[in-house]
Amino acid sequence: MRRWLSMFAALAFAGIFAACGSSSNKSSSTTTIGGNTTTTAAAGAAACSGPADAYDKTIGNISDFKPVTPDTLTIVTSLPGPGFWEGSDTDPTKVKAGYEYDIAKAIQAKLGLSKFVVRNVGFDAIVAGTVTKYDLALSQISITCDRAKVVKFTMPYFQSNQGVLVKKGGGISVSNLAEAKKIQWGVQTGTTAIDLLKKIAPAKSPRVYQQLPDAYTALSAGQVDAVLIDTAINLGEAARSNGQFEVVSQFDQPGGPDQYGAILPKDSTNTGAINAVFKQLEDSGQIKQLATRDLTADPGNIPVIKVS
Repeated sequence: MRRWLSMFAALAFAGIFAACGSSSNKSSSTTTIGGNTTTTAAAGAAACSGPADAYDKTIGNISDFKPVTPDTLTIVTSLPGPGFWEGSDTDPTKVKAGYEYDIAKAIQAKLGLSKFVVRNVGFDAIVAGTVTKYDLALSQISITCDRAKVVKFTMPYFQSNQGVLVKKGGGISVSNLAEAKKIQWGVQTGTTAIDLLKKIAPAKSPRVYQQLPDAYTALSAGQVDAVLIDTAINLGEAARSNGQFEVVSQFDQPGGPDQYGAILPKDSTNTGAINAVFKQLEDSGQIKQLATRDLTADPGNIPVIKVS
């Protein structure tokens, strides 16, 4: 189980950072100045055709980072984040573990900042670019062209398909698209799972919940048959459910798995510095180690349903 996730992280990051060194003449140009590589997207929204075009590929200097509050790394996330932010589903001051929490602490150490603050805000506000006075958002946020219009994305640090969470022993089977079209889905507003369900086109309109815990509560109460969200998140919820839930399948959607990136405010000048931190964490193997430690389930054993 741990071995597969380690392989997954290694392969994912090899692909991610190989992609970071390439550019398309249609969408970007690359310049190297003083050892720093900067890739700039071409003007116009049409230049962005997918996640690879939607994040800033600048590798800058860590020392150039300028926090919004002196000597403090201010992180925003949207709780809960099973497997990613552990310790409390509502109070960020009580969170002391999880994949993104540990990444944030590693970033703090690399930046040499003595203080660390986490704020719990709405997911919709984060991706809409309306949150202010923060340095970095880490909240299992998939990189998309639409979101990149209002925020800045760093290079990716994780990849995930969309996982199907059901009640264990509840008689719901989702092993193919035909079965996926018949059931009542629950989904969180503002997520890429909604886009995937539009492609699946179920017979019943999905029930959309403002907060992910509400979707899980609806699943427990039998109001929905399955919850669709990133496989890693649903695995985390299944692990916390004391055997009530299980992830029975995952969708291999068009364009490949979602890529998670950190978000910065649109006017931030810190993307290059944060990318430099991510590059160091990847090169040292720390990103892979954190994934192995914090996300111990094996997505490789979960059946995959292809969506054309």
